[in-house]
Amino acid sequence: MRCHHFDSGECRSCTLLDLPRPRQITEGRARVEALLAPYLASGAEWGEPIVGPEAGFRARGKMAVGGTAQDPILSLPRAAGGAPGADLCDCPLYPSGVEEVLEGVKALIRRAQVPPYDVARRRGEIKNVLITASPDGEHLLRLVLRSEQALGRIREHLPRLLQAHPSIVAVSANIHPEHTTRVEGEQEIHLAGAPSIAVRTGDVTLHAAPQSFLQTNTEVAGQLYRQGAAWITEIAAEHDAAPRIWDLYCGLGGFALHAARAVPHARVTGVEASARAIDGARAAAEGAALPVAFLADDATAWARREAEGSAGPPDVVIVNPPRRGIGPDLAAWLEGSGVRDVVYSSCNPATLATDLSAMSSLRIVAGRWVDMFPHTEHAEVIVRLRRTT
Repeated sequence: MRCHHFDSGECRSCTLLDLPRPRQITEGRARVEALLAPYLASGAEWGEPIVGPEAGFRARGKMAVGGTAQDPILSLPRAAGGAPGADLCDCPLYPSGVEEVLEGVKALIRRAQVPPYDVARRRGEIKNVLITASPDGEHLLRLVLRSEQALGRIREHLPRLLQAHPSIVAVSANIHPEHTTRVEGEQEIHLAGAPSIAVRTGDVTLHAAPQSFLQTNTEVAGQLYRQGAAWITEIAAEHDAAPRIWDLYCGLGGFALHAARAVPHARVTGVEASARAIDGARAAAEGAALPVAFLADDATAWARREAEGSAGPPDVVIVNPPRRGIGPDLAAWLEGSGVRDVVYSSCNPATLATDLSAMSSLRIVAGRWVDMFPHTEHAEVIVRLRRTT
């Protein structure tokens, strides 16, 4: 893939774009496999990397708004003071249709005369534009505003945007008054359309509402969920009774739903702290007619309480934590739980290594490097763990 923004020096977020794609994959895989080598079981095997397309894959965009109300610019914030750089609406990482919607948002800003937020002066209204794209060409749009001051003008001109771009199925405003590096605030105001966007991912359809976490690379995420389901199918074949499976940090339910689909007789429970994500997971389970129980709770606290009940710990645990990893408390519980099989999907191999060092009886028997963010050094990995004596 080539990018004129990278070649001109306007954007360098794809730090490895000068490296040939095969070399990106080979070196990325080697770094992760070397990091996790101390935690391999005897006979452990690394499968082929999980990769997707090198362009047009990015399902989520986060654009800082700069320029003026008459001539807005959508870009990535620069490190020095957060000042926006070149307009990046035509970034080749975005799938078809995103550029047209972003251009439509710029037209909305002009018509509604919403001043971009000036970081240095701490003045202005619109800070960021967030967009989610589904494989079916639909879009969820979020406008991050400093206050509700411009909402009236935005509502007035929003119908014209929706008429010009019928692919936009949902629009909301996020109110973010603080002067921080956070992309968005806590308050979300629905403006138009559906409460969520349906995103076909692997073998299920996820329902992502504003503020819900959704994997950036839908194609790779689908392969990731299928790999987890394949391992769970193998594990389930070793059980006489219906296996109990817990998906901790389940998010929108990708792993849990794939596990339930692959092993219909399994008893699957997904636990996630975000009530909004759980609402989406339940909608996905209902739409797919999959009997998965989804609960909004702290994953570690829930696992400890549930394991103390009459049924005890489950047969399989899936964990898909944020970058900080599962942490010492959940790692300690897993280590002492007696659970034999764990599927761990990590977006930060360094914290995975830290967690594995706290679970000395759980070793990697299989793993795959995951290229969720092509052209960068960001690495993800999915591993299958089994308890050793």
